[in-house]
Amino acid sequence: MTKNVIFRADGNSSTGLGHLYRLFSLVEIVKDTLNFVFLTSQSSTSSVIPKNYNLAFIPQEISIDGEPEWIATNFSPDEYIIIADGYQFSSSYQKQIKDKNFNLIYIDDLAKEHMYADVVVNHSPYIQEKHFKKEAYTKLALGTKYALLRPLFLKEAKHIKTIETVDSAFVCFGGADPLNLTLKAVIALLQIPSFKNIHVVLGGAYRDTDIFDLEEIHSDKILIYRNLSEEDLIKVMQQCNFAIAPASTILFELSCINMPILSGFYVDNQELIYKGFLNNDAIYKGGNLSDYQVSDFVKKIQVILKENKFNDQIVAQKALFDDKIAARHLSLIKESLLTLGVLCSGGLGLDTLSKIVKNHTVHFILTDSNSDAIIEFATKNNIPFYAGNPRSGKGFNFIKEFSVDVIISINYLFLIDEDIINHSKLLTFNIHGSLLPKYRGRTPHVWAIINGEDIAGITAHIIDAGCDTGNIIHQIETPIEAEDTGATMLEKYANAYYPLVKKVIKDVVDDQLTTTIQKEEDATYFGIRKPKDGEINWNWTKEAIRNWVRAQAHPYPGAFTYYEGQKIIIDKVSISNMKISNNIQNGVIVQSAPTIVVKVNDGGINLDIIRTENCTFTVGKTFCYENRI
Repeated sequence: MTKNVIFRADGNSSTGLGHLYRLFSLVEIVKDTLNFVFLTSQSSTSSVIPKNYNLAFIPQEISIDGEPEWIATNFSPDEYIIIADGYQFSSSYQKQIKDKNFNLIYIDDLAKEHMYADVVVNHSPYIQEKHFKKEAYTKLALGTKYALLRPLFLKEAKHIKTIETVDSAFVCFGGADPLNLTLKAVIALLQIPSFKNIHVVLGGAYRDTDIFDLEEIHSDKILIYRNLSEEDLIKVMQQCNFAIAPASTILFELSCINMPILSGFYVDNQELIYKGFLNNDAIYKGGNLSDYQVSDFVKKIQVILKENKFNDQIVAQKALFDDKIAARHLSLIKESLLTLGVLCSGGLGLDTLSKIVKNHTVHFILTDSNSDAIIEFATKNNIPFYAGNPRSGKGFNFIKEFSVDVIISINYLFLIDEDIINHSKLLTFNIHGSLLPKYRGRTPHVWAIINGEDIAGITAHIIDAGCDTGNIIHQIETPIEAEDTGATMLEKYANAYYPLVKKVIKDVVDDQLTTTIQKEEDATYFGIRKPKDGEINWNWTKEAIRNWVRAQAHPYPGAFTYYEGQKIIIDKVSISNMKISNNIQNGVIVQSAPTIVVKVNDGGINLDIIRTENCTFTVGKTFCYENRI
């Protein structure tokens, strides 16, 4: 993948530094894998941004309304995606960024805006999809499995810890701490004799000096830290066995270290995080801290110490985090870097396309002129499309202006020329409805049922100049049950197509794509079927006719025969146990009620479901080719 990442956030003494620090956690995860620019306003406290970051500034005269235009002028959407964290990135901002053709990941903690971003990350354990208003294509990455934590904290989350005594406290209210809750919490801890040490971490924008006077008076107990590195912050936390902190990034970090935590909220963006941790019994209930006085902190701490249930809380904290968080974020970002083109037809194509669009950026669609639902979908979702035969350069002339990494073909009606095949930067692949190299060609699932197979499946394969001959990427087996029809097999395929697409895309994202050459000696090929090809041959065996009928049953055109000059469509048959003389001609009706039974090569067939009108079937009469008019 060729795109780079723009990390976009601001922070200073007025707004706090939380948005910057959250993005730092993502930068640390991707910096050894992807190229990036950290973009911030000139009013940000840039001293907290690591020196090794590629830093760029938005000029002070550029307003938030004018920012999308400025970004598009200075950074091409063909070369960059944007990851933004901040309340100023409203619905209007997101829509403008999307209108400039950027892929956008938005780091959210309020769930208030209508989301136009491609991906929205909200790591509160409380938040659910129902809390969001969003576009159909917007993917939600929710909960602590997407926790915004720096790598060393993710490593610490794997460790197991128990608390025997509580005598060393950690206090941090980050940023500017406008309510000076730090000072109140420290004074409260000083009033509880069991605490021997109080470790205080101040935010980069903290300006009050009273805490330093307190440190001078109680130098034997209070230790104050500022501008700690990730490693040093962890070392300080590890010295502590109790913490007081708001429901912000610091709460996630403390939970990785594991200790009893008194937490609450004092700004809107902390409330959902607080509710989530509280509902999971991972913190002690602090509630709204806005009006807290020293006495409130004292009462809460005394209750916590008296209850002495510290390790129950640690178990709850451990349950919130796993060891795949960093990999999950990296995959999410890499997938957002990936751009797709989709070739598809029919209901199966639409079903898979709609799932792809929810999770990936689709730059164009090629379809056939009869796939009205796909055309409607593309129009509704503002995805450029071409409907018609793509050959002789028509399809390529349409897509050549679109830069895409991967082209995917799903149930597409047409063979495609090499100019389209070669247009993708990384991969052009097809999902075929058989276990290749068997059943190359059209409607393979129908042919598989006709031929009495008990296993079918789907194959992801590279598209080459041949027909379904490209190297195999992955396959999924799908059993054909005794009562399966062509339609029910497509339903099974519909459930498997997108997971297979997703698996291939993950391979591309992780640079782990491997392929297997098809064995030509095992190859079989079956051609297109048309409604006129469905006529029943009554000289076949019972099982052959049963397979023939179910393969083509409703909503397909159906297997058919003729009776007194009228076309009869049969959607379901079953094996009859009636004893029938071999002297009776095949195709003769041997019973008309309660079920029609027809003589075939090795016995009788029950006609269970028939599509016909005003037709009376008589014993002794024949279904046959000769009666057709």
